[in-house]
Amino acid sequence: MLHVLPAVMLALLVQQREQVAGSVRAPSPIPISWEIDFKFEDLRRMEVQLPGEDEPQIYWYLVYTATNTSVRTVRFVPTMQLVTEDLQVLKPDRGISKLVFDKIKALYATKYPYLVHPTPALGDLLTGDDNARESVSIWRQFDLKVNHFTLYIAGLSGETRFVRNPAYDPSKPETKKVVGPDGHEREVDVNPRNFALRKTLEIRYALPGSPQMRPLVEPKRLGVRWIMR
Repeated sequence: MLHVLPAVMLALLVQQREQVAGSVRAPSPIPISWEIDFKFEDLRRMEVQLPGEDEPQIYWYLVYTATNTSVRTVRFVPTMQLVTEDLQVLKPDRGISKLVFDKIKALYATKYPYLVHPTPALGDLLTGDDNARESVSIWRQFDLKVNHFTLYIAGLSGETRFVRNPAYDPSKPETKKVVGPDGHEREVDVNPRNFALRKTLEIRYALPGSPQMRPLVEPKRLGVRWIMR
């Protein structure tokens, strides 16, 4: 699902946020708050023929295991964004047919026997390996004109940093009302005074080859690191 902000507004906010994060990108070298250990299989895609559809639909998915390494129960509600190099921002789609999840579950039945649907995977996560949660995030097919994209996963740590927005303009409103794809009006930040940066897992991928070949190749992981974003 695309972010509800208009493309130009979204691009400006992403650039502002990255500029701010650029000066304070590195989180604390030692965890200073609760943290979830997040292990994952690399992003993959699959075709699924759904009832009533003339052609198979393409989906991208990330299978993961989340383990609470802190000493207390934490709320596991990860925020995942797949950001392409031309600033498409896509979130996992929870409205995807259960048949897609069922196919992924069957594919990984041996390695991940306790794989649960993305929706019940959210919620309180008890501490320890015995309470680790196996699940998957799923995206619909996106524009393959790009060669690179990055997956950002927040909500895995309580480490937060508040920084001033260098592009803040006191003469302009801080928020704006927009109509989302669901038809409901909501208020979004367009000129925030400050940014709240969260410890975020960044996973960078490349899609090699020409636009004609990209639907046939698997993404290549370029790197993984923690950043403040």
